[in-house]
Parts: sequence; C-alpha cells; structure tokens
Amino acid sequence: MFTEKFQAWVRASAQRLVRTLPIHKVNPNALTLAGLVITCIAAVLIGSGFLLAGGIVLLLAAAFDILDGAVARATNHVRKYGAFLDSTTDRYAESATYLALLTYFLFQHAPPLICLMVMVSLEGSLLVSYVRARAQSLGFACEGGLFARPERVILTVIGLVIPYTLVAVVVLLAIATNVTAIQRILIVWKQDRAHLVPEKDQ
Repeated sequence: MFTEKFQAWVRASAQRLVRTLPIHKVNPNALTLAGLVITCIAAVLIGSGFLLAGGIVLLLAAAFDILDGAVARATNHVRKYGAFLDSTTDRYAESATYLALLTYFLFQHAPPLICLMVMVSLEGSLLVSYVRARAQSLGFACEGGLFARPERVILTVIGLVIPYTLVAVVVLLAIATNVTAIQRILIVWKQDRAHLVPEKDQ
C-alpha cells in the first residue's frame, strides 16, 4: 500500500481543499454516488475504445472518491452508512472498470488469455476488499498488502493513458491483486494464531 505518510498527505490536502469550497450543503453520499456515475462514464469510454479519455475521466472519479470522505469530516457528517455506501460503490466502480476493459479487449480480438487476465484481476480486486471487510467484522485488523484500491486505480489509469502498457498492466493487476488477498489472509491468520498461543507463566 501507499505509505502512511502519503495517505496522510492526501487526506490533509483534501481537507484543505474542501475548506475553500462552499460545501456546507453538500451531501457526502451525493459525492460518492457522483463518483460512481463518473466511473460508469469512464467505463463506457473505455469499452468504446477511447482509452485516453476513459483514463482521464477515471482519474476524475478517483478525486470524488477522496473528496466524499473529506467533505464528510469537514461538515461533521461522518456516518456508518456513508462508509458502507462508499465501500459498496467502490466495488461497483471496480467491476464496471474491469468489465469495460474486457469489452475493449474483446472488440480488439485480443488473445483469450488477456481476457482471462482481466477477469482474474476483477476477482482479485473484489477478494482484497472482501477479505478486509470480513476480517474486520470478526474483530481482526486487516490493513496492508501490496495493492490496495488506490494502487489499483492509479495503475489502471496509467495503462489507459499509455495504451502500449495496458496488457502489462492487466497482467500485473491479475497477479498483484491476488497476492494482496493472500497477504491479507496471512495477516489475519497470524493474528488468530497469536491469540491461540498460551501466555507464559509470570
């Protein structure tokens, strides 16, 4: 994942930005849904073969994904439902993006293996998020891993704006997302094992 310092910098920058905007009447959930709509527009562009435009629009959608949380904190509208909605729409957004990539490769008559890599990337991305959510519901801490959502989005955008890298990006995502899911499974396993180790006599 990105370093904690970088994540903190992104959050702080978003907080500074929202302070300069008339956001008091802005509903954070509306920003979350707007981000999903923008991602779907990006998906249509990608599936239609407009990769550069799709990458730029996808980057814009990522900005909304950052701003919704910043607005929620700035307006004191941090709610559990907001976090739930954000996580749910993120899964829809990722699915739309990967299905758009699959559509693009199918229209380009790409080798079946590349299309398979897209689906493996989608599977890995969903598993990364599911493992974390399931672990947290059981009381485990499940941060870390190689490719969290920010890394996946940025790498996808790079593949779209530099099209000759797109196949390599898809292959990397297929590998890295599943490695990340396995890393998180191991993180939870180690925590569970730690609870099973009997305490030594004092």
